[in-house]
Amino acid sequence: MHALRSTLLALAALLVSAAPLSAASAPAPGPVSAYFEARGLRTYYELRGSGSPLLLLHGGAGNGKQFEHQVGAFEREHRLIVPDCCCQGRTTCREDSLTYHAMAEDMIALLDHLGVKQVDVMGWSDGGDIGLDLAMHHPDRIRRLVTFGANLDPTGLNEPDQRWAATATPDSLGPGMRAGWIELAPDSTRYVDAMTRVLALWRTQPRWTTADLGRIRARVLVCAGEHDLIRRDHTESIARAIPGAKLWIVPGASHGAMLEKPELVNPRVLRFLAEK
Repeated sequence: MHALRSTLLALAALLVSAAPLSAASAPAPGPVSAYFEARGLRTYYELRGSGSPLLLLHGGAGNGKQFEHQVGAFEREHRLIVPDCCCQGRTTCREDSLTYHAMAEDMIALLDHLGVKQVDVMGWSDGGDIGLDLAMHHPDRIRRLVTFGANLDPTGLNEPDQRWAATATPDSLGPGMRAGWIELAPDSTRYVDAMTRVLALWRTQPRWTTADLGRIRARVLVCAGEHDLIRRDHTESIARAIPGAKLWIVPGASHGAMLEKPELVNPRVLRFLAEK
């Protein structure tokens, strides 16, 4: 089974439960589950923990529960902001195409709503692409950025995954994805519409150049799994293009490194965020 299909099946299991994020230890003060309305969306988000703010951005077709293996460790040192992005999780859809830039601007609206002037960001897959867009367009708002499995353009995927994405339909994502999305969605009738937009996003975006990445001023840690669906040379080119960026290939992991290897991922990310 190709990597993208396998990863989607794995994350589908996380979509089935509508429960809020769970923590490995007792929750830190001030857990919040809330919505806010802006930019034509009703966006769901959770707040947990205390300390410097950290925005966690989930992967495509997913939701904030994908960080369930990080929350317990991260909330002891950071005030976590964990949203569901447009057309995913508990957040509504806009009546336009799905783009990484629009979702990045949605995150700026959320930060403004919360009164957060500057934030660290950790993004997985599509969330990593949103994080890169934030760092390019809002350099004053992003202090540090950690990406896992991000790409510059659709050719960054391994060839079998590009071929799958080129012809995939919502049915290709499997019944588990459908069930999990419907369980959380504000409008359960929009599954085909939402996943059609997600698949179109994967086929056509992002479309950045290394010169675009060269504008980033945040301190960046670029990560991918040893067996990621993103090509190794593509990940390395992203790290080279961002001034001062660090590269980390997670040993033994696939595209879902943060799900598979939290014992490696969590301390490495926390060390990076704490560096002076």
